[in-house]
Amino acid sequence: MKNQSIILIFFLVLALLVVPVANADKSKANLVQKLSTLDSFHPELSNDSYKEWHYFNIIDEANDLKFFVSFNVGGNQTEPTGYGIVLMAYMVGDDPGQMGGAQEYYPIQDVDVSDESPDLTFDESNYVRLMPNGYRVNAEIDGTDVFGNPIQIIYDATYIPKADPTLIFNGLIGDTPGDMNWVSAAPACRVEGSLTINGIEYNLDGVRGYHDHNFGNWDWGDNIGWDWGQAIEMNDDDPDTDVGRYTIVLGRLTDGSHTSDTGNRLLLWKNKAQIGIFQNVEFEYAMMEPFFAYPEYINATAQSGDDSVTSVFHSSSAMPIIIDPNLPFTIWELTGIYTVTGTIDGKSINFSTEGFAEYAY
Repeated sequence: MKNQSIILIFFLVLALLVVPVANADKSKANLVQKLSTLDSFHPELSNDSYKEWHYFNIIDEANDLKFFVSFNVGGNQTEPTGYGIVLMAYMVGDDPGQMGGAQEYYPIQDVDVSDESPDLTFDESNYVRLMPNGYRVNAEIDGTDVFGNPIQIIYDATYIPKADPTLIFNGLIGDTPGDMNWVSAAPACRVEGSLTINGIEYNLDGVRGYHDHNFGNWDWGDNIGWDWGQAIEMNDDDPDTDVGRYTIVLGRLTDGSHTSDTGNRLLLWKNKAQIGIFQNVEFEYAMMEPFFAYPEYINATAQSGDDSVTSVFHSSSAMPIIIDPNLPFTIWELTGIYTVTGTIDGKSINFSTEGFAEYAY
């Protein structure tokens, strides 16, 4: 009888262990299946004004490291003018001397993208793959930075999604006007892998990561601008991951002076689930003038019924990204602290964490 009890207990424990794993596997499979369609490429939009990119970032709290990589395709993909670009940039602390970046161009014959999945390949060292557990991201540049200095960046990471993707947000941009689409495919990720910058290797063990996807048709020389930002609450309690409970993502399409508004969003997640979608977001800025043309503060407020959220972003570092030196267009890639407060479904929200922002004009 005692042996039977042991056997029964053994099978009971085994059953308790197996059921959550099966459910977790099913959840991962459903998420990957959803991303296969939502995060795929759109070569049918290809023309001279076509642009599309995957963007991935990380914040490594332990090393005070921020990093992003962008895989871009553009131009007419059936003509020699089509292209691919890998762009990487890093910031270690808030010291301007500890930041840098580089980009590398690829001719159209080297560009391989899929209209059925997020997969992208430029060469054996620069690619994105959607795997059963998330995104495999590999990027490598060994050349010179924008100032002509030698630079080597090697990135090998897996992004494991921890929150549901958004729907596709679409809006007009520019005076022509153009059309831009944006989807936060993996708004909160646990990231595993490594980043090597000029021979210094950083081990990434459960750090916070984010991925989105942009596509459409517009001209960089048009009267365009945007605001964008995202942050994931830091988790100090779980030794396996930095990914906390709350995630915020916000964005707006505007003009070069940031006085118009052709569409905006503020989105909020708690753990995996999206708990807030706001479509009437007001943006205010406190600029770093007269020395720099980017904001020191970006305030975003949103309300829908009884729900409301206020996000205050305070810049701590900034890097200008020049798309084309012949065009008057700059994207300021910012990092800093978000302070988020509000009420959703009668429950208060209050957290402060590091994140990214962009101020483009």
